[in-house]
Amino acid sequence: MEEHRSRLAYTFYMLTLFLGGAVLFLIGFFPASYSVAEKEPSVSIDRPTTLHGEKLNPPPASYESFILFLIDALRDDFPTEQTMPTVEERACLKLSLHVDIPTVTMPRLKSITTGTLSNFIDIALNVGHTEQLDDSLLHRLKKRQAVISFIGDHTWVQLFPSEFTRKVANNDSFYVNDFYEGDRTVTSALAEELEKTDWKLLILHYLGLDHIGHVEGNDSPRIETKLREMDDAVKKILDHKNMDNYLLMLTGDHGMADGGGHGGNTPAETTVPLYLYSKNCSKYSSSTKRYNQIDLTPTLAVLLSVEIPTMSIGCLIPEMLQSLTLEDQMYAYFYNAHHLLNKARVKFGHDSVRRSDYYHWYQNATLLHKQLLKPLRVGDGSGASNVHYQNAKLNYLRVAREISAQLSESLVKFDYGFIAVGLILTTASALHLLLSVLFLDIASEKLRLHNFKAAQLLLSLVIGVLLNVVCHLLDVVLTSSMLNSLLLLVPIVASIYLSIDVIQALIKIALPPLYARRLKLSIPLPTSLLLCFAIRMGTLGSSSFIEYEYKTWYYLGNTLLLLTTFKTLRRRITKANVELDGRHLHKIASACLWQQRKIFVVLLLLVLMRYLHRLSAIKSTLMLFSLLMFWARLRKFTNTPQTIFNGVAFVLVYCFRGLNGQVKFVELPSYMVGRILLPVLVLFWCCVALVFVLGYRTVLPQQSSGKSLLDERPKSNLLKLLQTNMTCSLILVALLYKVQNIVLLPTMLITLDETYKLCDAYGSTARKFSVRVVHVYKIIMTLVIARMFYFYQGNSNSLSTIDLNPGYLGQTNYNPGIVAFFVTLNTYSAEIHSFLYLIVHTLRTDLRSVGIIQLQPPYARAIDTLVMPLYAALVLLPVAFYLCLMLVFRYHLFIYSVFSPKVLYDCYTVLVFYLVFLSTSLYFKLFKHDA
Repeated sequence: MEEHRSRLAYTFYMLTLFLGGAVLFLIGFFPASYSVAEKEPSVSIDRPTTLHGEKLNPPPASYESFILFLIDALRDDFPTEQTMPTVEERACLKLSLHVDIPTVTMPRLKSITTGTLSNFIDIALNVGHTEQLDDSLLHRLKKRQAVISFIGDHTWVQLFPSEFTRKVANNDSFYVNDFYEGDRTVTSALAEELEKTDWKLLILHYLGLDHIGHVEGNDSPRIETKLREMDDAVKKILDHKNMDNYLLMLTGDHGMADGGGHGGNTPAETTVPLYLYSKNCSKYSSSTKRYNQIDLTPTLAVLLSVEIPTMSIGCLIPEMLQSLTLEDQMYAYFYNAHHLLNKARVKFGHDSVRRSDYYHWYQNATLLHKQLLKPLRVGDGSGASNVHYQNAKLNYLRVAREISAQLSESLVKFDYGFIAVGLILTTASALHLLLSVLFLDIASEKLRLHNFKAAQLLLSLVIGVLLNVVCHLLDVVLTSSMLNSLLLLVPIVASIYLSIDVIQALIKIALPPLYARRLKLSIPLPTSLLLCFAIRMGTLGSSSFIEYEYKTWYYLGNTLLLLTTFKTLRRRITKANVELDGRHLHKIASACLWQQRKIFVVLLLLVLMRYLHRLSAIKSTLMLFSLLMFWARLRKFTNTPQTIFNGVAFVLVYCFRGLNGQVKFVELPSYMVGRILLPVLVLFWCCVALVFVLGYRTVLPQQSSGKSLLDERPKSNLLKLLQTNMTCSLILVALLYKVQNIVLLPTMLITLDETYKLCDAYGSTARKFSVRVVHVYKIIMTLVIARMFYFYQGNSNSLSTIDLNPGYLGQTNYNPGIVAFFVTLNTYSAEIHSFLYLIVHTLRTDLRSVGIIQLQPPYARAIDTLVMPLYAALVLLPVAFYLCLMLVFRYHLFIYSVFSPKVLYDCYTVLVFYLVFLSTSLYFKLFKHDA
């Protein structure tokens, strides 16, 4: 028993080391900031005042007041003459802006105000972000004592805590159930701000549209209502008596995906409109040209008459400079090109810049610009002057766009020291765990993978210290403090120690001593399973396969089930045919087919699950049928009182969805619905709590000597507790799932049940039965089914498909811990519960029920030694392989749009499995004698 417990602890250590390595990899691959090299003092922050000896005068501010009107998640096709008539009819100009990934709020605000690209990892920092920017348009305005007012999303206040003169922040910005209240607060504060005339810049940020998209999708009827509300707010600004010399800019921070979310790279998410309004403007024709969102920064800097922020790499938007004189426009183009050229000198070196084409374009533009100064100042509009003006403008724009593109590419920086340590640690820990399972019987004796070796640790420590010092001296690894350098020594030593173990083990396996036999695998690996796993690993190198990964799992899952079914069927027919000397073959075949009928029903169900989105017309009936079937499936894991409360909980789930108008229900007045919703949720939680308490009560000593109502099979306290935990979690998921997805829960349980029966039958018909073969089949089939149902739920490798709505069920405000827990449970439900179901099934299994004598080690002990370690190894191995591919594809065109979101999903999947594994292992530790 002590050996098996140590293997469980060993698996936990490997998972911990793998997670540590993954974190180091992410830190190295996605540095937290792009601005380190851009804060060089050699980049001038002052506006140029001379050109080849000629004095230049920076233009004054073009308008007395500026309004930045941000509508969160306003995609380009939302505003129309029907939804936003004022916006469309009264606009001076409409442009389109391209939004860089990640398409979430905080990185977009940084790009708008600083003019630089955000790091992809900013998407992970979007929630609870506390970084404060050092330089931006707002900082430049504040230095000039300009009044800046802000109303809206509190993310602005976190980025700029002291830059606003007046601010009204919505502190519940992440509470997505708030469609109207927060926006009404913004509009109310706007009315007060419009009465004041001291502000230079007014920033408005409305969140309601984004919240509606997250909860109800982009096709919600509330979308049009919200757009009309925004249209009224724009009309209120344009019609106000104090609005005289102003520039109103209406845009979105990012778009909205077709499902209502955002964070991905689809055109609907990366394209937003930009409407411009000013008094007595001439109606410019709507431009079809699309600019980058970062181009707003230098353009606004010119219009506001402040310096361009140091980090800005954006270009000017010529259509926004029409209010300037020709001389001032020419200065603006010169200033932007001059700013970017200085950044290029710092980044690439003076010699490299002088040899470039854009430097010659810049020289030609400045010479033409100098010749134009006198004609422009005296108002000479001759044809020659216009030609010089257009040529100088064209060259300035060419210089700016070329340098901007090169600087954008140069921002991709990798910390190869962290990447190397992370990759070695993840790969070594995954291989270490896999080898220890594959050579289970000899891992400790011959391979010595489980043995602690003090001499090897000391050697690893010495090598680690030397490597750490050398890497810091050569700037291969950069850390901010001595403490961080010392902490980095831990993963370095661990990676060296594990690598030595793995290399020694591989040498012993591949090149055994002459006097010893070749080491054999302790676990048989069927060819079909290996082939499917190899196909899965191979698809990770294709961007198309990653985008459409769900198709890979649909194919692999159904193929593997069908292949195993036919193999089992063939063995059964062959075995029966031999026993009956070849007589009645057709009857034998018919009988064997009938025995396999349920697995064919499962295959049919798996095909139907792909078309859940088409069943919305019968979702009420489907939900009732699903809840009834789900209740029936959970009965075998609960006693009678628990079963009753399960049923009540499912009735309350239907009532909750009915009161929200998602399924057919008794029609009630809206005021009564609001009063009933909360009690329904409270009763639901009471039922879940009662199921939980009744399950845990059974493990307590009973005073009565007679048979209690709760003394039902099975007898293991460990099993009872695990079943109770799984049941409560599944009941909660039934509340969190979308209505059309609830059918997935009973279908998944049925699929797992029938698949395990198929695996038992497959093992029982083998010529040489091996318990471990059955285990391997069940483990791999569980992994495949978990991934299939993960994608059936509507998940993908795009961040825009994350469903935030479950995080706010029953919540009246934003609580990051509760939201994270509910969203994670909803998103990874299939992964979590498939693993738990495998553990519970293994503890419940009695091989005698399929005609097999129980062999050693028993199934319960095999969980410690085989099931959990092998499951963990198969979870880690593809992720370790994918991390290596990320390094290979680091300059791939789709590295940030396709490959990077998946690596975040994969690492978070490992984290979720780690937490589930940890909690399950604690139960095995506490109730080790029951196993």
